[in-house]
Amino acid sequence: MEDIFIIVLKCLLLGVIWAALLIPVIFNRGGWLKYLITVAVIAVLCFILRGYAGIINKMTVIALITLVISWIISMAVFDKESKVKSKVIAFSCVMSALSYLISLWVGFDIL
Repeated sequence: MEDIFIIVLKCLLLGVIWAALLIPVIFNRGGWLKYLITVAVIAVLCFILRGYAGIINKMTVIALITLVISWIISMAVFDKESKVKSKVIAFSCVMSALSYLISLWVGFDIL
């Protein structure tokens, strides 16, 4: 019983993280209802796909590292464009996580 409770809490935490990254990418304007629905959908997906927890965790870490790096770089590049900045940062985080996921499936030798 305790294990399921901890798994559900971890899935909700991942839902909160990914909802914060996906809301600016998917919707023009966010709201509390869109946020709650997105958190719930992502949490359910994480619970269903808990066999892929390692991949999901690595994707989340990559997205969060990209968030920090792109936020720091955007301070210098996007000085006055605040509306564009949040969408660009969120989009770059989602794309970096998806590129990691695709790189797991596509492999080729360079040399």
